[in-house]
Amino acid sequence: MLTPSVLERARGNAESLMTDECTVTRPGEAVTDPATGVVKPASMQVYAGRCKVQTSGGLASENVEGSAAQTMGAVSLVWSLYVHFPYGTPGLRAGDVVEVTESANPLLAGRRLRLVSPQSEKTHATACRWNVKEDA
Repeated sequence: MLTPSVLERARGNAESLMTDECTVTRPGEAVTDPATGVVKPASMQVYAGRCKVQTSGGLASENVEGSAAQTMGAVSLVWSLYVHFPYGTPGLRAGDVVEVTESANPLLAGRRLRLVSPQSEKTHATACRWNVKEDA
């Protein structure tokens, strides 16, 4: 059985790997400026701080039945994309948008990812992990 101190250390270790910085916003109703008539999308910031972007997978997947690719016997690689937040990060919801503001990886800075669903729950969770997809 894990003691609380072991779990706290594990959570601290997981957070130490979160070297990216991000802002999470929740899209809201569009707002029209009464003076100019310009419509601006409204959003509310729900989190700003550390995170980690991660992929996993590379599993082969057969293409959709009936597609031209399947007819040719094509198999494609499937990668899953995740964002990890510190354990206990409150208020995140599916549909929120993560913008990576800083990263050691120059390919990640500026990326926008939409939260899809929390990753599987765990008894001894060390982070708040979300499945994400590229934001259009």
